[in-house]
Amino acid sequence: MMLTKRSKLSLVSPLQGKLTIVQINKRPIHTKYAMIDILELEKSQFTFESPLILPTGDEVIYGFGVMVSSRMFHSVGRIELLNEKEDSCIYKAVIQPNDYVESEMLYEINQLATLQNKEFVKLTKSYDPDRIFDDIIVDYMC
Repeated sequence: MMLTKRSKLSLVSPLQGKLTIVQINKRPIHTKYAMIDILELEKSQFTFESPLILPTGDEVIYGFGVMVSSRMFHSVGRIELLNEKEDSCIYKAVIQPNDYVESEMLYEINQLATLQNKEFVKLTKSYDPDRIFDDIIVDYMC
């Protein structure tokens, strides 16, 4: 896992997500979920891989379910094709803004980065409030 300057979290092992179509040409539609592998996370977008060839464009709105640290986050947005492989496709999903979902999801992404990256663990431990008192030795003997 790597965190770049743009706050992009590249995952060592993909997160599981769900994808469904919720609207085509401004008409509501309900489809079954397809499973996707989420490769990178950002504040308002993510990159995922799917064996399906999915329709892209402004007329199709998708519903996403993303599991981060045992919490499911739901959002809607559009996708674009980034790369087509022999057996799968890489897509970028741009989700519609929702301040509550974004802030909660960013918190969980930061927690995930902290738990899985040794440098983040060292950094967060250095700010642990209980650690301040470990280095202080008071000698009451006069």
